[in-house]
Amino acid sequence: MSSAAVAVRPLFVGLVLVMFALMPTLPRPAQAQAAGMAGVGETETATTRATVKAIDVASRTVTLVGPQGEIKTLKVGPEVQNFPQVKAGDIVVVRYRESVAYIIAPPGTKTPEDLLALAAAQATPGEMPAAAAASKIVVTGLVVGVSPAAKTISVVNPDGGEVRTLNVKDPDYQRMLPQIKVGDTVTAVISEAVAAAVEPAK
Repeated sequence: MSSAAVAVRPLFVGLVLVMFALMPTLPRPAQAQAAGMAGVGETETATTRATVKAIDVASRTVTLVGPQGEIKTLKVGPEVQNFPQVKAGDIVVVRYRESVAYIIAPPGTKTPEDLLALAAAQATPGEMPAAAAASKIVVTGLVVGVSPAAKTISVVNPDGGEVRTLNVKDPDYQRMLPQIKVGDTVTAVISEAVAAAVEPAK
């Protein structure tokens, strides 16, 4: 993990946790098939806002009020630049986007290499506090067992290792299980982006 990613995470992670409960119901997965491969994917996007009710610069705490009146007090670490600029009445905006795709490929199909990529950015001195981070993960498993009746799939790293049996709970994914055979590969491509910013009160 890059040092930039480590440094920026505390800047927005607390805000994201506070406001995930406020996010709306998100789209259901969509299925697609091509060139002998089967896939299912979904994209989640959400934006939520909270109002700064109080701020204590000395103790570095901020109290937020959500759209439904929920009140949360957060401890803000020293990584957050320009914290003293935040005032009561300012708006904290969190934007979140995640896309997940699962690709089922028959034996012999070339699959992408495993990948973990991270990027991050934060406000410069003099600006209102803000941060953004993005990640992309690509990981492939070899199917060594599948049970549509039990709604489970067992996978292992193609290079060897522990067999992991997963319970498939999502109905859309459960409908794909009869298409999956032992020897297939399952590649998961997960992209995530989170941005948090403070907007001055109007």
